[in-house]
Amino acid sequence: MRLKIALRNLYISQAIILLFLIFAYLVWFPYSFAEFGGFYKTAGMLLFADLVLGPLLVFIVFKEGKKYLKFDINVLLSIQIIAFLFGAYSLYLKHPAYAVFKDNHFILTNVSHLYPEPTIQEKLRYTFINKPVLVTTQLPENIQERFNLMLNVDLFGAPDIEKRHHYFKPLTNQFASIMDKQINMETLLNDKSNQKKITLFLKHHGGALRNYAFFAVTGNNKKALLWAFRKSDQQPISIVDIDSRQLLQNQSIRQASLKHKAL
Repeated sequence: MRLKIALRNLYISQAIILLFLIFAYLVWFPYSFAEFGGFYKTAGMLLFADLVLGPLLVFIVFKEGKKYLKFDINVLLSIQIIAFLFGAYSLYLKHPAYAVFKDNHFILTNVSHLYPEPTIQEKLRYTFINKPVLVTTQLPENIQERFNLMLNVDLFGAPDIEKRHHYFKPLTNQFASIMDKQINMETLLNDKSNQKKITLFLKHHGGALRNYAFFAVTGNNKKALLWAFRKSDQQPISIVDIDSRQLLQNQSIRQASLKHKAL
């Protein structure tokens, strides 16, 4: 009887947690955003707390005919529920609400990092069941407001513009304006290791290299990887495990060299 109750607890917990993690992975962490940190660690803790500790404690505590058994089981179930809600809320706070294009790369902005603003455009409003919203940034047109923003960020450590959705603009229909900021093919394929990873990417997604645009993207843990977009519909496809920070640096050096030769 003890084993039966523990297994029942395990099956129910497993079903609930797996459904939630599938939702979180596909909606909150799409395009392989889980690689940027936050998802796997929290998901692992959630699985351990609810799928291991819960059934194990039920198995240890349960004894048929035991006085106050119902109370003990209710306490354990309450602990499981609290652990699940805490883990789910932690994942919610860690997942990117916006993918913000700033300067020459995308920055993933977590829900917990967003600076509260008084207003936001309705079409940019983030909801609980949204995938990350793709946006660009626009500095304030008012010179004084722009100066105050830069002063507060540089001197007083205020949140930068990628965390202030008041200054966001939808990336929709503006994709062409950032195409000159993509990683160029010469820089991307200059390394044999990168060539192998791009070959695997094309094998998985199909098409030719010219069908895709690759941008640098920085995640929650400051890790910089490569984000692939399909040019035909301007939609993000996947993350490629290539150090995009180094690519941007190499590209800047190459561009500076070409300008110097032109002079």
